[in-house]
Amino acid sequence: MENPRRPDFRIFLRAAGLLNSSLDLDVVLRELLDGLDRLLQPTHWSLLLRDLDTGELIFTLVRGDAQPQLLQRRLAPDEGIAGWVATHDESLLITDVATDPRFSARMDTLSGFRTRAVVAVPLRVRERCIGVLELVNSLHERVFDESDVEILQSYADFAAIAIHNARTHEAIVELSNSDPLTGLRNSQYFIHCVEQAIASQTTFAIVFFDMDRFKHLVDTHGHVRGSAALAEVGRWLHAELAAGEIGCRFGGDEFALLFAGATRAEAEARCHTLERGLTARTFLDDAGIHARLGASFGAAAFPLDGRTAVELLHVADERMYASKRDRKLARSSD
Repeated sequence: MENPRRPDFRIFLRAAGLLNSSLDLDVVLRELLDGLDRLLQPTHWSLLLRDLDTGELIFTLVRGDAQPQLLQRRLAPDEGIAGWVATHDESLLITDVATDPRFSARMDTLSGFRTRAVVAVPLRVRERCIGVLELVNSLHERVFDESDVEILQSYADFAAIAIHNARTHEAIVELSNSDPLTGLRNSQYFIHCVEQAIASQTTFAIVFFDMDRFKHLVDTHGHVRGSAALAEVGRWLHAELAAGEIGCRFGGDEFALLFAGATRAEAEARCHTLERGLTARTFLDDAGIHARLGASFGAAAFPLDGRTAVELLHVADERMYASKRDRKLARSSD
C-alpha cells in the first residue's frame, strides 16, 4: 500500500513546469497551491506577500472557510507566526499554537476560525524574504511534522520564483508603456487605450494640449532646462488626474488625456480646471527661473467627433491648434 505521507513527485514536476507556462501570477500561484492541497491536505492555507513600502504582510491568496474575512487583510511586519517567519526568515512548525507566545489570535477573532497547528515558511527571492506561505490545521486531525515543512518550503521556492518572474514581467511592461521623462503614459499606450474604449462602445473624450511659452523657455534657458520643465509638467499632471483619467506625453511638449465616460463639454470643463492650475504655478523654481507656462487644449468625443482613433486624434489636434491661433490673435490685439 502506498505511504500517504510520501510526496507524489509528479506534483512537483507539474509545479516546476508551471513556472514557464504563464506570466499571469494569479493563475500560476493558484495551480501551484492546488498541488499543495493534494500533497499536504491542510484545512486552510494562506500566501502572504510583503508590502514593499510598509513591510506589512498582506493575505494575497487564502484557501478555506476564512477566505472572505482574511483576503487582503494586513498583518504588522512582526505580527503573529507569519510576522515572525518573515522577520527572522526562518520556517516554523507549531503543533499547538495555544502554547506558543508568537501566535496572534487577531485573525481568528476576525474570521471566527480556530487555529490549532501551523506550518509556515518564508518565500525568498535573492536571499530576501518577500512573503510567507502557511498551512493551518490538517485534515483528519493528522499532525504536521518536519517532512511537511520540507515539502512546504519546496513549494514556497516555486511560488517565489513565479512571483519574481511575474513582477519582473510587469515592470518591463510598465516601462514599455511609460514616458521616461514625465512618468506619464506614452503615445503607443494611449492609442491602445483609445482603441479599447472604441471597442467597448462607451462614451469618452480625448484631449490634446501643448505648452504655451515653452519655445521661449527653451530659447532662453536651453534644452536641458526645457526637459526639466516638461518633467515637472508630467509630475504636476499625474497628481491632478483623477481615477480613471489617463495622461500621456504624446511627443515633444504635446500631451494627451483620455476621460472615460465624458462628453466633449465635460472634457472641456475639465481642461479649464487643469489650465487654471497650470497657469497658477511656476516651473524650474529650484533653478531660480520661476517660469510660467500655459497650454492650449482641444477636445474630441466618441462617437460624435469620430469613430476611429485616427479621426478623434485629428479632430482634437485641429481644435488645439485653433485654440492656440485664437490665443495668439487675442494677445496681438491687446
